[in-house]
Amino acid sequence: MKNWITIILLISFGTIQSQKKLDALTTPSSPAASMLGMQPSSILQPKSYRALEAALFTNFSDNNGNSVIPNDFGLEFMPYWATDHGITIEEYLYPKINLNQILRNSSFSVASTQNFLLQDSTKTKSIALGYRTSLFFGNAQDKEIIKQHIDRLTINQRVGSKIMSRLIELESKFHYKTKEEYLTAVHDSLTIRINEVLGKKSIKQAEEITKNIYDATENLSFDENNTDLFFTSFLELIESKMMGSYEEFKAYIQERQGFNIDFAYALSLNFPTNDFGYSQVPRQSFWINPSYKFSDKINFLKAIGVLRYEWYNKKYFEKYFPDTKVYKNNFDYGLALLGEFKKFSIEFEATGRKSSSLSAAGTDGSGNTLYTKETASDFQYIGTFSYRLTEQIALSYQIGSSFKPIFTTNGTLISLLSLNFGFGGPNTTDVTSKK
Repeated sequence: MKNWITIILLISFGTIQSQKKLDALTTPSSPAASMLGMQPSSILQPKSYRALEAALFTNFSDNNGNSVIPNDFGLEFMPYWATDHGITIEEYLYPKINLNQILRNSSFSVASTQNFLLQDSTKTKSIALGYRTSLFFGNAQDKEIIKQHIDRLTINQRVGSKIMSRLIELESKFHYKTKEEYLTAVHDSLTIRINEVLGKKSIKQAEEITKNIYDATENLSFDENNTDLFFTSFLELIESKMMGSYEEFKAYIQERQGFNIDFAYALSLNFPTNDFGYSQVPRQSFWINPSYKFSDKINFLKAIGVLRYEWYNKKYFEKYFPDTKVYKNNFDYGLALLGEFKKFSIEFEATGRKSSSLSAAGTDGSGNTLYTKETASDFQYIGTFSYRLTEQIALSYQIGSSFKPIFTTNGTLISLLSLNFGFGGPNTTDVTSKK
């Protein structure tokens, strides 16, 4: 096989193993880690300023109190959620384009390593800092979809309350010794009540709902000496079945229809001599990622764009990577289309890159330095196929051709199998109904 083609097949376990990610089109969840070209074995996410202070002190100082740079370390912190001020339901569902939304979505990231290799294989210490935020632009159609979900949930809650009130009446009149005895006794009354609160539309629909409820009772424990526990669990089961549209609402909120823009910035700091008194900034990056989630008949489709500008310190690379060709400025631009079908998703992206540098070409008759402009272009395309195993775990496979690597001699043909873990977002306790 030709030496300019390299196929990489590996299993990378998200926050478990340290493996280099592909140069993805979307804004990285941790800009700092992306800047170092690494994936920390774990990313700390302190929820308060005290926890942040403890995380930094524990990892950036040794037993003698001296400053150190931890290896394979990652941290991400959202200052807005470090204090207990919460967010109203209105602000959460209908965010306004203002400073508060920027602050709510702002996160700062830190990543570090003790194994940043120079060209001569010297291991050096590096640290990176990053910032990220986003803005969501709601529209009339999005508000209508939100309203429909809330109306449906309200109706289902009302229906569930009426059903449970009837069961409570039966509970006070009926004494049962087994789970099967109780379920048999209330079956017909439950079905009739469901049919009544649904507006007597279809007895078959009510029977189907009852069957779904009864199929799920196998996991409910029953103790003849403590029947209240079973009865409470049975009521909760009915409520969950009648509130089934909640999961649809939750899924929509996580990927709601409309226009969103992510912003991010990061820089890396390298200590080439491993001396804290001497450092350089090899690279900086700034991302703008607009995205749009479609609705109606094509609500499975999402479009993502990228504008990314990178600065490279040429003097640094000329000194420590003399055989590496680095341009001072890189400008990336691209587009991706993402299709989501329940647990399966597919994404195709294409990104172009324009690189440029000014190089000294001598002097003129007056002694002024003359420069020539060097330019280059590159192109990347990647297909990603993902299957969501659970709410927080997804198995993904990527194949395509990446940008020409800067620090290695690897080729551009890529095959990557990965297991990704996702965490984040405000807790339900942060959302309130009052302003």
